[in-house]
Amino acid sequence: FGSEFMLTKAVVSTQSTGSRFGERCESLFDRRWNYVKTELDVENVRKFDLLLLEPKEAERYKITHSVVDKFHAYAGLKFSKDPPFVMTKKREAIYLMKSKTVKKKLMVKNS
Repeated sequence: FGSEFMLTKAVVSTQSTGSRFGERCESLFDRRWNYVKTELDVENVRKFDLLLLEPKEAERYKITHSVVDKFHAYAGLKFSKDPPFVMTKKREAIYLMKSKTVKKKLMVKNS
């Protein structure tokens, strides 16, 4: 992303990943990022290179940002008469979005 970039997160992604996202990781993005704890609105969203948002909230910002990846969360159990008899259900919980003005490709490791 060049020398640095701006990241903000929604409430669910903050609760899921901790309010100090990446602050303990010494090598995360070579420390060339700024994590800003601010409320998003249409006026200030353009200054952020990356967004971590819930799917509903992400819809509001598809004009300025593109979905790069979707992270899933546990959504219950599913039962079957055939093996495997019990499976977990997942739901899309958090979207990683990149500003349409950022041209560099973003590599995401989603496990």
